[in-house]
Amino acid sequence: MRFGVVGGGIAGLTAAYELLKKGHQVTLFERGANLGGQVATFPVGGSRLECFYHHLFTSDREIVGLIEELGLGDKLRWLPSKVGLLYDGRIYDFTTPLDLLRFQPISLLDRLRLGLVTMYLRRYKQWPKLEPYTAKEWISKYVGRRNYEVVWGPLLRGKFGEHYDKVGMVWFWGKIYLRFASRKGSIFSRELLGYPLGGFGQVIEQLTERIVQLGGTLHPGTPVARIVVGEGRAQGVEVGPGPAPA
Repeated sequence: MRFGVVGGGIAGLTAAYELLKKGHQVTLFERGANLGGQVATFPVGGSRLECFYHHLFTSDREIVGLIEELGLGDKLRWLPSKVGLLYDGRIYDFTTPLDLLRFQPISLLDRLRLGLVTMYLRRYKQWPKLEPYTAKEWISKYVGRRNYEVVWGPLLRGKFGEHYDKVGMVWFWGKIYLRFASRKGSIFSRELLGYPLGGFGQVIEQLTERIVQLGGTLHPGTPVARIVVGEGRAQGVEVGPGPAPA
C-alpha cells in the first residue's frame, strides 16, 4: 500500500520507518526545513545541540528498542537525575522525598499533602476520569492552592507559557507516572534518565538514513494544506497548487 505521513518529528519518522519495514510505499511531508521536530538540533562549535531539552525514562521501552535497532544502543547512558526548584532567589534540592520535607517555602502540612497526593497519582490507573479537568483545576483542589502557586504553577508556566492553565490533568498524571516508573526499587531510589552520547540528533540522522535506504521519500520544507478525501478514504495531500499522491 501507499502511505503519506504528515510531520517529520520522531513520531512521523518512526511511523514511516515501521511502514517501510512492512513493505509499504511511504512519502513523508514536513513543513519545517529540517526533520526531527522537537528533537531538531543546531550547529555549535563543530558539534550540534538540541533545540529543546530531552531525556528518556527507563519505562520508555519502545524508543529505547528503536535506538538499539538503529545501532546506537551502546551510546545510551542512564544517569541519576538531580532536580532543583528556584524560589525567591534560592535553589532548593527537589529530587527525593527528604528534599520535599526540607522545602520550607510551603508549610509542613502542605509538604505532606503534596507528597501524599503525588504517591496517590503514582498508583492511580483510572486516568480517563481525569479528562474533564485541567492540571490547574485538579492540583488547586486536591493538592492545595499554595502548592500550586509555589511548585506546580511556575513549572507549568515555564513549559507552556500563556497556555499553562489549559494543560490537561491527564498530561500531568502521565508525567508523575513516568517519573516514578523511572526509579528502580522504592520511591526513595534515585531517578534514572537516559541520554545518548552525542545527543538525540544522531537518532534522527540514523532513522532518516534507514528510511531512505528502504525506499522512502522525504519532503522537508513542504507544508500540507489539506488531506484530499475521495470515496470515503484519504487519497492524497495537497501541498501546493495541486494534490500530491500518497
